[in-house]
Amino acid sequence: MNLFRWLNRLLGKIAQWGIWLYQKTLSPDKGVPSLWLKGKICAHEPHCSAYGKECFERYGFWPWFLYTVDRVSSCTPRNMKHYDPPCYKVVFFSSAPIWVPFLEQLAKDKRFEIAGVVTAPDKPVGRGLEVKPNVVKEAAQWLNIETILTPEKINPEKSDEWKEFADQLKALDADFFVVIAYGKIMPKSILNIPKIGPINVHGSLLPKYRGASPIQSVLLNDDSMTGITIMYMDEKMDEGDEIAKRAFSIDFSWTTKDIIDKMMQSGPEFLCNSLWDFGKEHLSRKPQDHDHATYCTKIAKEDGEIDPRKDNLQKIYSKYRAYYLRPKVYFVHKGKRVVVESLVIDKKTFDPDAQMIDKNNDLHSSILECKVKPEGKKAMGWSEFERGYISKKT
Repeated sequence: MNLFRWLNRLLGKIAQWGIWLYQKTLSPDKGVPSLWLKGKICAHEPHCSAYGKECFERYGFWPWFLYTVDRVSSCTPRNMKHYDPPCYKVVFFSSAPIWVPFLEQLAKDKRFEIAGVVTAPDKPVGRGLEVKPNVVKEAAQWLNIETILTPEKINPEKSDEWKEFADQLKALDADFFVVIAYGKIMPKSILNIPKIGPINVHGSLLPKYRGASPIQSVLLNDDSMTGITIMYMDEKMDEGDEIAKRAFSIDFSWTTKDIIDKMMQSGPEFLCNSLWDFGKEHLSRKPQDHDHATYCTKIAKEDGEIDPRKDNLQKIYSKYRAYYLRPKVYFVHKGKRVVVESLVIDKKTFDPDAQMIDKNNDLHSSILECKVKPEGKKAMGWSEFERGYISKKT
């Protein structure tokens, strides 16, 4: 190990010296030939020697070697300069705590620099209504990100705050905006700010399930596949060009929590690799097939209501899986709300057309577990709920 570190340091010093010597002598932009060739040879911005120097300082010897060889091998004279930095500056937009792992991965990946985070303003929470930051802001503070913006409004037609916010974003000089469940419609004037573009991470395989609840809609419609779409944003709702997709299958027992967990496991690295490849022009934009687009709306609390005696088991189980995190599935018993906390079904004996509760108030035979929580009470199994709340004569 000590020999490897010594060799790495030695090679690093040789590389630094070589770059310095090249810049002073042969570089067409910095050396003697620059008197005649400056700006006429290197196709990239920054030029190759400066790129190599920054790569070495940021990544170390071996990544520097690979990145620099790749850069030099693709450098050909051209009239237009090609912007190709050694790392990309990112402004991260999100107001949903579940997407914090994406921010953490971007901060961890040396190929990116978090220039700023944009999230929801601090809000009063709890019984004491104490004003607290959301989890995204807390994560940004923990990651020592200096610029954290929390604008109330960003629409230029409705807010004077917009211009100040836009000026703050321009000052960050970002290559990418990365937007995941930010919760605000972003005007074109904001989307045009980053050098390379605004990127959205969408929780479905577009063009299916554009809109506010793609993960829930996948389960409501009993789809067997879902995934993540990396999209180039425009001012319309989820209609931008596709850049990359990652699909995965859905298990019969999965809820929204399981899908989100799957996305958080593989999604952050997938996002980083897609951003890098798109910036390096290894990925390109592909228009969506708008003829196959479907749309989903915001979820309301009442969407979770079921009738265990009238709704078929397919509808109830689909709602349970979709609304597992919020707003929860519930039924009304004697004027009180009863939340279904847990519903485990045997796939082999599952009958989609059956009712959850039969005329004797017994659960369908395919239901292996059912825990409910009456309003103001603790969660309990169905047998306990039946004994305490349901009369066999009703």
